[in-house]
Amino acid sequence: MPSIMIVDDEALVLFDLTLTVEDLGHDIFCEATNIDDALDALEAGSPDAALLDIDVGGTPVWPLARAVARKECPIVFVSANSRHEELKTEFAHCHVVDKPASPTDISRALETALSRNTEQIDQVTPA
Repeated sequence: MPSIMIVDDEALVLFDLTLTVEDLGHDIFCEATNIDDALDALEAGSPDAALLDIDVGGTPVWPLARAVARKECPIVFVSANSRHEELKTEFAHCHVVDKPASPTDISRALETALSRNTEQIDQVTPA
């Protein structure tokens, strides 16, 4: 099962996203309410995908998103504010889900992110 990193500073939103991801049959790589804890988790390994809030306790998520991207892990941003310049430039290839996100929204976004990542790995790996 794919493992998913979930980062959101709102405990109830984090809990809801965790339940949704588990209901979809995925494992939880880590769940964090702050960027430092998420960065610490990345030192131990790599998730298969990441669900990231953009404003995590008043701190922009971009340093974490860059660290996740360096691990070639697909990112889904889950945010109430999708007008950040980084989403139009550096992270234009990432999926964005508007809050409040339904389980269907999360399911579709993760499915797309994970399938794109699998396609990219298949293109790099010789048959």
